Amino acid sequence: MASDTRAALYHRVSTVDQNQHAARTELRAAARRLGLRVVLDVRETGSGANNQRPGLVKVLEAAQRGDVNAVLVWKLDRFGRSAFDLLGNIRQLEAAGVRFVAVTQGIDIRPSGDPMSRLLLTMLSAVAEFERDLVVERTRLGLANARRAGRRLGRPPLALPAAATVQQLKASGATWAGIADQLKCTVWAARMAAKKGGRKQSLGSRGKRGVRQ
Repeated sequence: MASDTRAALYHRVSTVDQNQHAARTELRAAARRLGLRVVLDVRETGSGANNQRPGLVKVLEAAQRGDVNAVLVWKLDRFGRSAFDLLGNIRQLEAAGVRFVAVTQGIDIRPSGDPMSRLLLTMLSAVAEFERDLVVERTRLGLANARRAGRRLGRPPLALPAAATVQQLKASGATWAGIADQLKCTVWAARMAAKKGGRKQSLGSRGKRGVRQ
């Protein structure tokens, strides 16, 4: 039977960290104090604005596979870019039956659903919901202000290359990918120029990023 003491350490190195090695030392000391055996130690440098950091994904996937039973971080803000993302990451651990510990803040959330863990998750859920509502409200107000100012909403029109140039290149035997390379546009834009005669066309989902063929 697999050991119940397997732990993953995760530390996102911040640009304001004075001593990057101190956090790892503290994490390992906390694991020993809690009787946990470290089987995965991940440290990465990256912006907290990105919740899809490779190291973080690696830790979450290890938890979901059952490779670890606990995840230790130095501080809460190293495990999620916002309260909403932090809650989502912890919920993933909880669903996998994995314990979560923020060692410098005395936070210990256990999947067993003990009263303290439930309280912490309830508080974090409230903060995440408040944060989400603020984002929604800011977006709504921003759109309303833009409309009042007469600003155009949505994507700007996409300037297509000259239809005659596209047609000449195509007639000379150039491929759509070759035409796109030469005219510095997407394959979609080149095709639309030939089809629409060079008129401006609103950038749709196909025009956002052409697939070169």
